[in-house]
Amino acid sequence: MPELPDLQVFSRNLNKALQKKKLRHLYLDAAGKTRTSEKALNEVLAGKKLKEVSRLGKQLLFDFGKDAKLTLHLMLHGQLVWMEAGSERPKHCIARLEFPEHTLALTDFQKAAHFALNPEPTKAIDALSDALSTKWLKAQLAGSRSKIKALLMDQQRISGIGNAYADEILWTARIAPGSIAGKIPEKAVTRLAKAIRDVLKNAEKQILKQAPDAISGEVRDFMNVHNHHKKHSPDGAEIQKTTMGGRPTYYTAEQEFFT
Repeated sequence: MPELPDLQVFSRNLNKALQKKKLRHLYLDAAGKTRTSEKALNEVLAGKKLKEVSRLGKQLLFDFGKDAKLTLHLMLHGQLVWMEAGSERPKHCIARLEFPEHTLALTDFQKAAHFALNPEPTKAIDALSDALSTKWLKAQLAGSRSKIKALLMDQQRISGIGNAYADEILWTARIAPGSIAGKIPEKAVTRLAKAIRDVLKNAEKQILKQAPDAISGEVRDFMNVHNHHKKHSPDGAEIQKTTMGGRPTYYTAEQEFFT
């Protein structure tokens, strides 16, 4: 699943290609992927210029102006396909945004990717927000019996962190993923707050180096521990794997367990 750093790169590249371009039509090729009909979507969006593509948590936000915003969640296998106008519809297509010279198609063989028109704003803090400080994070963790990995991935609290980067962040902060959130001491919380920004920003740089024009897919081979190709961390510890919350979780003995 594309995570925050991937979406940062995707939005950057989509802006280059589509900013200020006028949407001709939005085609729905799969039912049930939005609560709004194709007709209603086009009544709001068609004919308007795209102001900006940005990232909103783990989604892409296409901003066509006031009350004309479209969010797109790629889920696990969603892909964006860039095509010349008039090209044949791709396999497993869910929707197509047709612009004057090009079409942006959304595909997903699982049909799980979806989008929404003018969604309600979230109360969660973005993972790259300056407001995500040690003080804020300490308040979120205080008294919580949740495992710290689950808390980091709770999109109602912190928006943008997924499974792979939760592992990388916790390894960088040297906190075991199964640690009880409310038991983590302030010194470790300080490391965690810093690790969130450092890991996510570095990942974006690495993706831009390897796939500068990406609008889909994942680049993961630079990861330190959430990487099935690696046996040891950069510091030499054996990488271990377990399942937590139904998700594969990578960690090492370098990480302290707080309970």
